[in-house]
Amino acid sequence: MYWGLLVVVIVIGFWLHNRYSSSSETFPALETDPDDPLLIEAIELAKSSIDEFRVLFLRYPNDAFVKLGFESDGGVVEHLGAHVETIKGNEVSVFLVTPPITHRGKMAHNFVCQLDDIEDWQITDDSGNIYGGFIQRAMFTIAQRDGITLPPELHAMQQKYIDL
Repeated sequence: MYWGLLVVVIVIGFWLHNRYSSSSETFPALETDPDDPLLIEAIELAKSSIDEFRVLFLRYPNDAFVKLGFESDGGVVEHLGAHVETIKGNEVSVFLVTPPITHRGKMAHNFVCQLDDIEDWQITDDSGNIYGGFIQRAMFTIAQRDGITLPPELHAMQQKYIDL
């Protein structure tokens, strides 16, 4: 009985770790300057196209992702990735994929933010075409500018972006 319970706890632990973990061993983060003009422009494009995001979300609600600014209880602004669950008015219910690092208080992975909190958005349609993803596109351009060769998987993803 004890061993069976232990196995169940371990399996649930692995599942929870995989469900809530956001690290990617496959594609390490690209170090960038947050003041890079390409990143600033990407955020401006995302914010200015929030109406397109809302329309596309109605058509393709199953694969919508946002990056949002979140101020932790320590006063640090973090940039979190989240899957969009619903949009009602200006409120966006999300499931945080990248939980805040500097936040000390309790916080569920289900979170409600405002449309104004969204720094970037990305929606994938039924054919695998990607809309939005302005920061990701900027990161591809920065990598190219800085002489970094994208792995084949990211190069293939780059081809799936659709201009609005």
